[in-house]
Amino acid sequence: MLTNTDIETLAPRMGIPLAFCDFKDLLPKKIQGDKLYIINLEDEQDKETREINDGSHWVGFQVRTYKNGRKPEAVYFDSYGKPPPKVVIQRIKEGFNVPVWHPTKDVQSIVNNACGFYQLAWGHYVNDPRFISKGGLKEDTEEFLSPFNDLNKTHDYQQNEFILKHFFQAKDPALRKEIDLPPIVSSEGSQTH
Repeated sequence: MLTNTDIETLAPRMGIPLAFCDFKDLLPKKIQGDKLYIINLEDEQDKETREINDGSHWVGFQVRTYKNGRKPEAVYFDSYGKPPPKVVIQRIKEGFNVPVWHPTKDVQSIVNNACGFYQLAWGHYVNDPRFISKGGLKEDTEEFLSPFNDLNKTHDYQQNEFILKHFFQAKDPALRKEIDLPPIVSSEGSQTH
């Protein structure tokens, strides 16, 4: 699993306007438009033991603003296709008073911990001028997700991991390095890569 330091290092290299990457209870009160927020669904401290958490799962959200009088648009992205936590809805409502849309497509297998990579790939795609459409942030998110399998409908997660790897390859083939993902365990229990 990527750490917040890993994400903060990779984001600018990928052209991502990252405003925040940390535990959800540390999310700033004021949210900026046109910035990506990546949060870990854990709170910084365990409520019972008061120990610092290691983190569990990275998710992200962004509010896109428009200059043409169009109302801002908020999208929350969880690679498991789950809805946003209350704190995200609250911060966006307080700052922009718009609803938060989220896709329900599950693109991440539970046998890997690539959630940080999914957030970076999504953040890159929806902020790269080459991919921004006139349809808006929701449409751009749907376009980003279109090549991925919905794991609610199929178990072919290897295709999703193959697609995800390509977001992290250098443009120059001479600079490309093999991306090491954890072994994939098949339903028969054998390991593959």
